[in-house]
Amino acid sequence: MAGAALALSGCLSTLGQMRDAVLNPDPDVEMAVPRVNRAAIEQADLAAVLILSPKIGLGTVGVAIQMRDDRIIYSSNENRGVTLAGGLIYGTLGLGTNLQAVTTRADDPLVNDTKAQDWPSQVTRTYHVSGRGTSFAQIQATCSHQIGRTLTMEIVEANRQVVEVVETCTTDAGAAFNNVHYLDERTGRVWRTSQWTGPDQENIQVDVIEQFDADA
Repeated sequence: MAGAALALSGCLSTLGQMRDAVLNPDPDVEMAVPRVNRAAIEQADLAAVLILSPKIGLGTVGVAIQMRDDRIIYSSNENRGVTLAGGLIYGTLGLGTNLQAVTTRADDPLVNDTKAQDWPSQVTRTYHVSGRGTSFAQIQATCSHQIGRTLTMEIVEANRQVVEVVETCTTDAGAAFNNVHYLDERTGRVWRTSQWTGPDQENIQVDVIEQFDADA
């Protein structure tokens, strides 16, 4: 039992180190995080996200402007933004090197609200990343996951009961990266996520201020 406890402790320690490395990077430039008026967003009945790009030290707030094929496009006043397919960062604009698209399997747990305990053992995704001109690179990555803490997380002045999931991913070229997700404890819906979006732009963090409701 003691040996098992020590092994588990080591596993959780490694998980924590991966999480901290992703959520607390050491950027070359200082991160500028915009202030968000949650009351104004709620009063205007807007679906909105806070977007952070640690690689270039930029933060912005995106508002849902369009729904296309079950994907929600969030855009800021600075013409920056993300496209979300469920909780998957499907595309980015103006945050470094644009991510054009991510293709994945139909049952990807990030695309479909999926409780942490129901995630498949592995998921393979293909990233389509902008290159020069109209060209783009395709990068395939396979990700496995570990379930971490259950906690109360404050996201722009609102408390959410979440479960932490850390993905460990390897590309077809042998590169490695990690994603960190915070899922609603009851529904599996993503409230905060930090996802790899390409070798230059690296991880983008998205905090969901107000969820998009197609029936609203």
